[in-house]
Amino acid sequence: MPEETQQDTAAAAPTLSPGNRASLANHVQEVRLLRVESISDLHSGGLLCPYLAEEAQPWDELLGLLPPGCSRGGFLLLLALLVLTCLALAILGVYLSVLQSESLRTMAHTLHAQEETLLKLRLASLSQLRRLNSSEARAPS
Repeated sequence: MPEETQQDTAAAAPTLSPGNRASLANHVQEVRLLRVESISDLHSGGLLCPYLAEEAQPWDELLGLLPPGCSRGGFLLLLALLVLTCLALAILGVYLSVLQSESLRTMAHTLHAQEETLLKLRLASLSQLRRLNSSEARAPS
C-alpha cells in the first residue's frame, strides 16, 4: 500500500505548480491513519473523529477561496439571496402545482357537464325521431 501511495503522489506532483501547492497546503490538512486490530480499539478512549475537536477555519481562510473584491458581507448577502431565491422557487412550484390541480378539477367538472348536456340532447333527438316516425306511420300515404 505505501508503494501505491508513493506512486500516486509522484504522479500528481508534476501537475501542481508551486503557487497551487502553497495555496493547497493552507486548505488541506494532513491525513493520519491509525492501525486498529478490532472495533474495540476504536472505543478504547480518545476521540473517534479528532477533526471535530479542532477549531473551525477562520473566515479569512474561507474567504480566500472567493474571488478578489468579495468581502464577508458580500458573501453573506449572496448566500442570503440564494436562499431567498430557492425559497421563492419552492413557493412558486407549490403554487403552480395547486393551480394545475384546480385547473384540472375545473376542466373535469366542465367536461362532465358537457357530457350530461350531450346525453340530454341525444335523448331529446331520439324522442323527436320516434315522434316523427310515429306521425309518419299514422299519416295516410
